[in-house]
Amino acid sequence: MHVRHALAVAITALAAQTASATALSECLGFAPADKVLIVNADDIGMHADLDKAAFALIDKQQIQDLSIMPPTPNFSVAAKMARDRKLAVGVHLTLTNEWQDKQPWGGVLPKSDVPSLYNPQGRLWATTQEVAQHAKPAEVKRELLAQIAKVRAAGLTITHLDAHMVFWAASPALLDIYAGLARETGIPIVMQGFFMPTAEQLKATREMQAGGVVTPDAYFMHYNPDQRKPGQRYAGYDGWIATLPAGINHLAIHPAEDSPSARTSIADLVLRLSDFEVWNGTDIQRLGKDIRRTDYRAMRALQERVNAGGKTCLSR
Repeated sequence: MHVRHALAVAITALAAQTASATALSECLGFAPADKVLIVNADDIGMHADLDKAAFALIDKQQIQDLSIMPPTPNFSVAAKMARDRKLAVGVHLTLTNEWQDKQPWGGVLPKSDVPSLYNPQGRLWATTQEVAQHAKPAEVKRELLAQIAKVRAAGLTITHLDAHMVFWAASPALLDIYAGLARETGIPIVMQGFFMPTAEQLKATREMQAGGVVTPDAYFMHYNPDQRKPGQRYAGYDGWIATLPAGINHLAIHPAEDSPSARTSIADLVLRLSDFEVWNGTDIQRLGKDIRRTDYRAMRALQERVNAGGKTCLSR
């Protein structure tokens, strides 16, 4: 074989590997090289100014999805905002309250039903480490199912489940409960492996998908308050979007609008204002113009097919 021809064959083979479709993206009808992104706003229901920002981005089609927190003080208002738009939502399953006295929420279930989930002040634990130390698995599962039920009772369709403060990473028992929800409820879960290299994420999520858990191929989050400056546009998303792998990718953002109440209640408000500025702007949309967008509705339908039994495209 001529050297030049051999080199061309090798390059073509390498390109084919790089552009290889993930099982999930193929299931959802995307081409092998497609880089597909879901931008999802977290923490909906926590504060009115967070909710306003997220729904503004939804209304402008700048983002695709959002996740609502059932125990939080603005849940009912946020649920109505979603219903008014006929918007399906994710559930941001919540076992912690990082703000404590500034936003003193507990669980959906009272302390008498799930005492191990509450701290002595009558709120959810402040950290995931405390949850792992104190929470009884049976009470965790009961609370998570109650949160899902509360969202359904509010008249909302649920498309996916994710975890506030990634609580499932705090212990193997919490991971087992969380991962089991996809099979139990028929709702896809989001494995929030942003702390892992992308290649490791893709391997881990493929194993979960092959086992019947519909979850995105990769998950990303820029939660970095120390890198955000008031009045200065955050450029971290600009370079990141060019590195997106082929497959189905989830990006969690935390947008907010400014107000005196938000400044009092939300300690990381600068980050949230920064996220809103970036994703409400034109620069990030221009940089991501070749990125395909989707939402969780097709994945929800796929999880239901998986749960119904029989072979699906994820089984390949």
